[in-house]
Amino acid sequence: MAGFALSIVPNSPSFSGLTPLRREAVLLHRDRWSRRSYDSRPHRGAAAALTASSLAAAAIRCRPGGQHQLRAVASSAPPVEANEASSALLSDAWEQALHGREGSVWTEPELFTEFLDSLNSTQESEGSRPVRFERVSSAHDDAQEVLLYVPGIDFAGAFAAQQFRGLASAGFELWRCYVGPEDRTPFLRMVDCLEAWVRSQVAAGRKVLLLGESFGGLLSLAVALRLGSGQLKGLVLVNPATSFGRTIWPLLGRVLAAIPVGGLPPRVPSKGMAELLQDLNERAMQSPYPYLGGMALMATVADGSQLSRIASRIATTLIDQQARGHADLDQAVDPLVESFLGYPENLAKLLPPETVRFRLRAWLRDGCESVDSELRLSRGPSLPPTLLLFSDSDRLLDSAREAERLRPLLAARCGDKLLKVTELEGSGHAPLDERVNLAKLIQESPIFAPPKQPDYVRDYEPPSLEKLEEGSANIEPIATIVSPVFCSRSSESNPRRFGLSGVPDPAEVGRPVIFVGNHQLLALDLGPLVREFLIEKGFAPRGLAHPVNFPGFAEEMLRSSEPGERSGLLDFVGGPFELRAAARASQRAVEILLGEHGKSSRRGMSRRLRRTRREAEGAERGQLGIGENFGLGDGFAKWGAVPVTPRNFFSLLKRKEAVLLFPGGAREACHGKGEKYKLFWPSKTDFVRLAARFDAIVVPFGSVGSADNVVIGERPKVEAGSQNMLAVRGGGLLPVSEALQEPPRFPSVSPRLPPATQAASGLGDRFYYSFGAPVDLHALDPRDKAGCDRTYAQLKTAVEGEIDFLLQARTRDPYRDFIQRQLLERVLALEGPEPRQIAAGPLKGGIVRSCGRRAPSFKL
Repeated sequence: MAGFALSIVPNSPSFSGLTPLRREAVLLHRDRWSRRSYDSRPHRGAAAALTASSLAAAAIRCRPGGQHQLRAVASSAPPVEANEASSALLSDAWEQALHGREGSVWTEPELFTEFLDSLNSTQESEGSRPVRFERVSSAHDDAQEVLLYVPGIDFAGAFAAQQFRGLASAGFELWRCYVGPEDRTPFLRMVDCLEAWVRSQVAAGRKVLLLGESFGGLLSLAVALRLGSGQLKGLVLVNPATSFGRTIWPLLGRVLAAIPVGGLPPRVPSKGMAELLQDLNERAMQSPYPYLGGMALMATVADGSQLSRIASRIATTLIDQQARGHADLDQAVDPLVESFLGYPENLAKLLPPETVRFRLRAWLRDGCESVDSELRLSRGPSLPPTLLLFSDSDRLLDSAREAERLRPLLAARCGDKLLKVTELEGSGHAPLDERVNLAKLIQESPIFAPPKQPDYVRDYEPPSLEKLEEGSANIEPIATIVSPVFCSRSSESNPRRFGLSGVPDPAEVGRPVIFVGNHQLLALDLGPLVREFLIEKGFAPRGLAHPVNFPGFAEEMLRSSEPGERSGLLDFVGGPFELRAAARASQRAVEILLGEHGKSSRRGMSRRLRRTRREAEGAERGQLGIGENFGLGDGFAKWGAVPVTPRNFFSLLKRKEAVLLFPGGAREACHGKGEKYKLFWPSKTDFVRLAARFDAIVVPFGSVGSADNVVIGERPKVEAGSQNMLAVRGGGLLPVSEALQEPPRFPSVSPRLPPATQAASGLGDRFYYSFGAPVDLHALDPRDKAGCDRTYAQLKTAVEGEIDFLLQARTRDPYRDFIQRQLLERVLALEGPEPRQIAAGPLKGGIVRSCGRRAPSFKL
């Protein structure tokens, strides 16, 4: 079957009825395709047929109303194969617009012309809705998620065209919305239109995602705040313009919109470069707005990479023209170069001054005030899973700083686990070019990949020998100073012995074992303790640790405690929006110049959040930092610790594991002046009742030394009405949760001088640990409250007894003297580290070579 190509004949009535500018567009469109050659291969034939239809579509779009007269001429090009037509990802109009192009307005100015002359004039508004909606995808499929792209202040969508194929191929039914430059719909009416459209899709059983860029991000956020999480599948914000009211643009934009604009005649093709440059100069003098305003917008919206690609494309075209022998300025100008130089006027058509003035006030100003007032509310509609993308090189808006401001506000509405904030490195305000795989970012966000909740109890794996060696070497600098001493006994009738031989192994007794003791100052006792267990016993007791030790828990606590957005002085004083925005921008500039922008509590909070994220990433890679030993920071979690929750405590006992419990919690580890080695156990005894339920064996132990190395100051006082960000609220198993009611309040400490002696505390005082006789709870009925209370008191007394024993016994240790001990250990170190063989567990027989040689202690 013969194919047909549609062609516009220049002398036909359909051609003569066009305006001069549109006749030029048709001719340029035809000439551009005529310069491309096509062979007889199937895909070339399809491209030729598509070219013909594209040319016809251009003529139809350019004809201002009335009947379009087309002439059909026979063509030898084969028709489009059915399977090729069905494989198209985008609609016919978009396939034609993007065919043979990358889809970048930065390197393909003719695509920008497509938006101006055709793509934004082919759809009619739905009923009384001023906002138009167009399906960009090739076909409708009820099984697909609907992704609505909401563009920036241009509200045309040209800057994201490069992402359309990727989004469609990822399985989204892609839609976009747009209005013309003449539209004067206010912000809240725009919100109404988008809300109605989303609700109509949801009523049809579709799942809808909103993708908003720049102003579209502001508008999408307003729609999402109105709809709530129940109506939307997800929300994607790309450099949202919520920071508009904190920039100079409300004032500067009005200045740019006031630049004179004159009526320019239609451009005619230039005969040479010299004539083109002269014509552009005359047009810029006649109408400064397109060139001053357009160049200002391009300079701030495009980043360095995008501007360099424009320059490279122009330079390459000129070089090619020179190579063809057309280097003379009087020779014809390449249409591509002419299109690039016409960018400012094209931008001015899309954003004329009156449109800019309206959208600055009725869209951006009103939108920012509406959204900000909603976000300041302590309670409000919840948001769906949200992906926030920000550029680190945004010259139009301070998107990086705005992302940090929005992070806690969005997390408060959608939940910390359902918010992902991603930095687009090296990108400017319009980042959605070929460097960004937007479809992948969306698919990997909480919208489609909800974060897996870590199961600290079940996910723990004992360390390998290499990891144990690494952790041992990391703790050795501390152990070298404090020279830890361990002793234990297996029963009341048996004497104490150095080492942990008297400590029961849960694997051997077939029951859970709970080690209950006092928490030393700042938890510095944990590192040497856990290392000794791993080497001598072959297992590490699973510590019930404060959530601050776990990056995910800590980050959520910090964010949830961060105050929401509050009105500032400028908001209370009032005044024009433009002046308030300029004042905020000036204040920000002064802060940057003075280096004070990092001193606020919110900035400090952000640094802590970034630090916890880096620690989490390091944990995933299995790395140990200098401060991450067996018991400090996130390092404790790597060796079996779990967040202290009733569920985790129950699970550990059910699995018959060894559990390390400090009933005094953070209050004990952060004790103040005059509280050294005092127990701060809760009054309730629930942990004993649960331990009795699982027939656990409880080992009371005491440790001393940390508080003797420093001079302890007063603990910070809690002011009335203040809220500590690390306080954990809620009831549950006690003292597991009751201990967390007292948030960490770290006292001031300073080194205690002179160094420790045998009879006096001081810097370098030795750490001592003593594990008392195990207490078997097999015979204790968990329902016997009086019996549980007696056992609780017995355990507390036993811990106090171990502490008293160590305080007395260390005075008999000649090598408690720091200087004497260090001299001896330095001499012993001449023989090198002391290799220690792992006595039990899965690594039994392995050698740990990073343990130093220790001086002897008191006699038992």
